[in-house]
Amino acid sequence: MPKEQNAIKIIGIDYGSANIGLALGINGFVTPLEIISGKNVDEAIYKIIRITLENKVSKFVVGLPLTAEEKDTSQSLNTRRFVKKLKILSKKPVEFQNEFGTSKEALNRAITLGTPQGSRKTNDHLSAALILKRYYEER
Repeated sequence: MPKEQNAIKIIGIDYGSANIGLALGINGFVTPLEIISGKNVDEAIYKIIRITLENKVSKFVVGLPLTAEEKDTSQSLNTRRFVKKLKILSKKPVEFQNEFGTSKEALNRAITLGTPQGSRKTNDHLSAALILKRYYEER
């Protein structure tokens, strides 16, 4: 049990205006958590904060949809606005992780796992897990 107390817990977030994928990372191990609606940003942030408190999370890693040249996109600017609000309301640090290609990788992973075709459209939690996995690998 003492190891659990020292565990560094991170929530990975794949932000989208329709859906927000969440994953939990504990000392380098990552598991997809859930998908929440992104249609009401305030409501989504409060759900994320609740999950953060329940899991005793210390920070967030948010996927930033940059181009292959690492330039901002319209979606990355939306993500930055979301993160600004998340930081203010949660009072937790946030780090960005380039998410270039994670949606395609998540789709391929869903196919490999045998996920039914109708369910593959909502794989944002898998994308969040891949974002967090990349974060751990690059540090």
